[in-house]
Amino acid sequence: MKSFKNLAGRALAFIDPIVVLSFLILVAAIASNLTSYKVIQVFGTEASLGTFTMPIILMLLNPIAEVYGKKRSNQILFATCLAEILFAVSFTALSQSQRDCGLLPLAERGHCEALNQSYVLISEHIVRGSISFAIGCLIGSQLNTRFLLYLKSLWSSRLYFIRDIFSSVIGEVVYTAICFMIAFYGVFPFATILKIFAFSLMFKFSSTVILSWISQYIVLLLYRYQAWSEGAPGGRKVKFSSRYLQV
Repeated sequence: MKSFKNLAGRALAFIDPIVVLSFLILVAAIASNLTSYKVIQVFGTEASLGTFTMPIILMLLNPIAEVYGKKRSNQILFATCLAEILFAVSFTALSQSQRDCGLLPLAERGHCEALNQSYVLISEHIVRGSISFAIGCLIGSQLNTRFLLYLKSLWSSRLYFIRDIFSSVIGEVVYTAICFMIAFYGVFPFATILKIFAFSLMFKFSSTVILSWISQYIVLLLYRYQAWSEGAPGGRKVKFSSRYLQV
């Protein structure tokens, strides 16, 4: 048992959960932007493919706000939005340097031309998509974080699962409304935007309930990492409180 604790301590010394969560948030944001303009049919209605990765962001961001506070959460949020915009600009620049398909064997030219075309189609909207994501996410996530921490102060840190659901629903509604209108206006017919918006909200509401179970375990992990880091050699000794388990 002691050797296992020592091994866990060494792993925590090299792996910061905040860094891992920040990276996953950025990956989810980039994936959502790259696929947001791909419209698919789901149960007879239109849906943006990027919808399926967006709930992951709040699932990972809310535990950071819960454990480390609004300031740390905002720092990661601003850094994610900036990095996502920089990625979009870089992708657009690289898409201009396309491969010369005429130099390839005849059998490979079709695939090459299709790849070039997909790069062009994505680059036409990816910067607009990243900006709409940044504006929508900054406003929506701010409301989400404020409501989450407000309920935390009312309920003495209890019932994280319920607080996460309520705050995520508010954040997702505001984010989706702002982001979709900026990203899709003039690209798709207004009726299609409404269908995408309706499906997105229904999917996000249902997925939030499921992902909140994962989110509360991330909260426990962060609290335990915080207690471990403060109690590590050279750090301040703390006692792990059982109230952290009241999620």
